Amino acid sequence: MPRVWDVPVHDSTRVRDVRVAAEQAAALAGLDERRTATAALVATELATNLLKHAGGGRVLIDVVAPPVLADGRDGARLVQVTTVDHGPGIADVPAALGDGFTTTRSLGAGLGTCARLSDHFDLHSVSGRGTVVAARIGAVPDGPAGEPGPADRVRAGGVNLPFGGAEYSGDAWAWVRAGDLVTLMLADGLG
Repeated sequence: MPRVWDVPVHDSTRVRDVRVAAEQAAALAGLDERRTATAALVATELATNLLKHAGGGRVLIDVVAPPVLADGRDGARLVQVTTVDHGPGIADVPAALGDGFTTTRSLGAGLGTCARLSDHFDLHSVSGRGTVVAARIGAVPDGPAGEPGPADRVRAGGVNLPFGGAEYSGDAWAWVRAGDLVTLMLADGLG
């Protein structure tokens, strides 16, 4: 069963807890010191954004298997940092990912930095409903893979949620790529 760090972030003291969880997950994933620091920075920035822009939220950190890669490529495990909030949402996501964009008195480097440092970065936001961000950090950033086919453009992921108060989740997700086909699998540990 996967170990999941579920950290509610409603005050600044929990940002440290998020950073520590990211470092623990990085150790489990076998990341070196530099990539561990990257995972900790991304997790800290995303947790800080929850407080600054959404009034709080939830950070889920776990270690995930890489996507099924094209033939001949191998992948190591990644730290996945997912944040969920029910704040005002982001009206202009492309602008928010650019350097210097801010709605507060900050440098405006947070989201763009997180996106650049992560191997995979996805953000979904709905004005008035909130934002979900998923960032994955692996041992080394992915290199060029050549021209992608239709299945190579598919991005999939999942969030494992432990039962209240538990550290491990019975949930699981996986995907398999075969040529131009992608098969997704989801499992709910509670049935």
